[in-house]
Amino acid sequence: MALRYRIARAVLGGGLYALAASAHATHAPILDPVHGGTVVTVPGVGLSPPAAVNGFNPLLISSAFDQQAAGLLYQPLVWVTRRFHINKTLSIARRITVSPGHRIFTVTLWRHWRWSDGVPVTTADVAYTYRMIQRLGPQFANYGVGGIPTDVTSFQVLGPYRLRITLKSPVNPHWFILNGLALLTPLPAAAWRHVSITGLYDHLADPRFFRIVDGPFRLVSFVAGRYVTFGPNHRFTGPDKPYLHRLVMRFLHSPESIFFGLKTGKIQIADLPHKLFPGRRTLRGFRERTVGPVWGFNYLGFDYANPAIAFVHDARVRVAMMHAIRQRLLIRVQYYGQGVRDYGPIPPRPPTYLSPLARHLEHTGAYDPRLARRLLRAAGWRRGADGIREKGGHRLAFTALLPPGQVRGPTLIKDMLAKVGIDMRLREKPFNEIVAMTQGPDATKWDAIYLAWGLSVYPSARNIFGCGGANNFYHYCSRRMDALLDAVPTASGKGAIYRYEDYFIKTQPLLVLPGQRHVIEARADIHGLKRTYSSIGGFEPQYLWIGRRDR
Repeated sequence: MALRYRIARAVLGGGLYALAASAHATHAPILDPVHGGTVVTVPGVGLSPPAAVNGFNPLLISSAFDQQAAGLLYQPLVWVTRRFHINKTLSIARRITVSPGHRIFTVTLWRHWRWSDGVPVTTADVAYTYRMIQRLGPQFANYGVGGIPTDVTSFQVLGPYRLRITLKSPVNPHWFILNGLALLTPLPAAAWRHVSITGLYDHLADPRFFRIVDGPFRLVSFVAGRYVTFGPNHRFTGPDKPYLHRLVMRFLHSPESIFFGLKTGKIQIADLPHKLFPGRRTLRGFRERTVGPVWGFNYLGFDYANPAIAFVHDARVRVAMMHAIRQRLLIRVQYYGQGVRDYGPIPPRPPTYLSPLARHLEHTGAYDPRLARRLLRAAGWRRGADGIREKGGHRLAFTALLPPGQVRGPTLIKDMLAKVGIDMRLREKPFNEIVAMTQGPDATKWDAIYLAWGLSVYPSARNIFGCGGANNFYHYCSRRMDALLDAVPTASGKGAIYRYEDYFIKTQPLLVLPGQRHVIEARADIHGLKRTYSSIGGFEPQYLWIGRRDR
């Protein structure tokens, strides 16, 4: 699958890791895929509870739902597999050559890729993407990720199928290829080059604007707030052409509407909402796949620029919260046992980049309310008459924004924090409103958010946790953290990642929460799910097909 960077996706995500299958109904195996049929699903399956799709331009979108949809239209320069390798057959790039000094990267493209109007995909399309990232600056959600374009001294087109990128200083090639080059998804320069940035925003969800694609699907129709429909790109020049005639994503938001949609046949694939696990056996004619956790982390994040919650600047308070939360109980009650403990910025599954400290905590847990109370007392917070701690006339209290239908976990966290003297209030908001409140002009008028992040393949996170990072909506700033993050792109081996990871765990800039597995319910005549949902959150519906005898 092609890795897509997922920004501020709604709590809480899951991707393919353990593929345990069971069936509600038995069907004779059908070995040969067939073409045709329609599958109706929702955005975010295997990744996160669903929300609406709002745009399709990879340069301008930020949510996981938008990126999942856009990923069906445009083929990546670098296709990253679930084992963090590059699949050259599915990449636009045929070969990447690195200079001995690890500063110069020469990229050669395959010649067979075509846009849906028959025009070849060339370095001009890669250059268009790069130049637009430069023009957009921080408006591009992943600006600076993998050194694009901040670490680049020159971008040279050497011919229609060859380009060269020179960096300011030597880097870890693995980091730059997986995080930097992976951002340069070719876009149709001939069709878009004369469109202004304002024009791109104006056509963010216009199907007519996205008629030229090189991915396996094309955009058929879009109705804001209701659904989006995709059809096969019949001129797709890559392997694995879609089997389906139509793929529809309906925008359903509440757990109840998703469960009812599955039961009535309104949708055929969706995550089974955790709160409705007891009713799973009433879904007849479905099969299950357990997937996750996704390549990212769930969290409770704070706005460090808000003076009303100045206490978050004290690491002792943040670490006390970590020790006050019993993650195993959260997993059992919130996710019906479908989850794993997590305390740091790097997912525990797969454990490729986990430090020894992270592995130890995942095994033992960090729950220790007595230690939490000691840390809070040491920070000067004393119990008030109502049990909530106070200091200098201020209560140890904050309000957390959370998406609809996600109150079960936060309610548990609220009770756990209250036991050590912290008052966490809950306020449900639509996902789009949360994004607007935390990233817009009033971004300092919030306390905390209950959301999740998806990560780049090589899990450095300068853009999230670095001072002034493009995605640092929390206004967190630590020079020590900056130094550790700056070492990750250049250091060989995993030592630099371990040091950054351990510092994060010991200071908790964001309060990391358990990662959960999702149970995907799919109508029993739908095949290909194993290849459709990948271990790091990918979505490749070109592999889906419907058994002929059941259609």
